[in-house]
Amino acid sequence: MDLRAIAEELQPKSMAARDWVFQVIRTAIIRGVLPGGVPLRQDEISQALSVSHIPVREAFRQLEAQGLVRIYPNRGAVVTKLTLEEMKNIMDIRILLELGAIRAAVASTSMTNDIIESAQAICEEFKHETDINKLEDLNLRFHFALYRPANNLVLEQYIDQLHANVDRYVRPFYSENQIHKNAYDDHIMLLEACRSRDVELANAILRTHLETTKVLLINSPVLL
Repeated sequence: MDLRAIAEELQPKSMAARDWVFQVIRTAIIRGVLPGGVPLRQDEISQALSVSHIPVREAFRQLEAQGLVRIYPNRGAVVTKLTLEEMKNIMDIRILLELGAIRAAVASTSMTNDIIESAQAICEEFKHETDINKLEDLNLRFHFALYRPANNLVLEQYIDQLHANVDRYVRPFYSENQIHKNAYDDHIMLLEACRSRDVELANAILRTHLETTKVLLINSPVLL
């Protein structure tokens, strides 16, 4: 298990050791470096990240709370693997929450031109990116840039947690050029709806975008 590359990318900076270890392992799970069903060994992770067992155990508990890890008595922590039914349920909840977020955001006075231009810049970066990990990171940044004017941090946290559970299955699809292009086209349409402050249009575009993602995921061979 080699977490060193991700650890170097996510330097601890000022965050607590527990939070840094959590972010490293979480990123590794989302990127597929630690796939579903893989056991997480405290000794190996402690050694790879040059930390004691304490922040690793605490990180495992945080990851379990997010549904990314399951801790078994006398067996330890294992990366979760979603079933088809779990994927459907998570995507249905995501759709409900994200439609609520975009409705509130577009209707808010906080949806300024600066917010839209910032999302536009992320969208253009997404268009030209080829790295599948960076693509999904940019996708997430784009959506949250548009949800932020809803001014609901709790809602953002729930959406982020649901994204973490399905993003590991989404990333491989970005290697297909048509899916990358379709996602970019959807983003542009959503931006224009936000620019015109059209709540119903933004809602309809986002619903179609997320429903398409749901169909893509539940038909993935990984879940069949």
